[in-house]
Amino acid sequence: MRRRYREVLLCCGVIITAIALVSVNGWAARDEPSHAPNDAERIVQQQLEAYNRRDLNDFLATYAETVILSNFPDELLSTGIDAMRTRYGALFDRTPDLHAEITQRIVQGDYVIDHEQGTAQGREFSAVAIYEVKGGKIQHVWFVR
Repeated sequence: MRRRYREVLLCCGVIITAIALVSVNGWAARDEPSHAPNDAERIVQQQLEAYNRRDLNDFLATYAETVILSNFPDELLSTGIDAMRTRYGALFDRTPDLHAEITQRIVQGDYVIDHEQGTAQGREFSAVAIYEVKGGKIQHVWFVR
């Protein structure tokens, strides 16, 4: 019970921190169609589209060979493109209804923060993903669930 309570507080803290950064640092929420996406946002959007098509090769092409996946703030899930190939290849194969929509996106330089609503195996989910993009590839992803 205490662990779940801490997880909820941590998630709320992350969202409050992101909102504060928007206010203090002038981050731009990307929900109006008139903005021009930067390179980081383009890469993250490409990976989302490939994810929704369940196109493993296009999806992995947006990630660095040494990509790190973590649960926020510091729980390591996997490292490297081969681990992602195994993880997402299985997910794409067994989940024909896999789909995610971005309900809110924040972009600041090399970082893209997406609030996602999705469907997998008939269930709806909500998550926040924080992407770090450098050199045209996603280097690190933190998931807040």
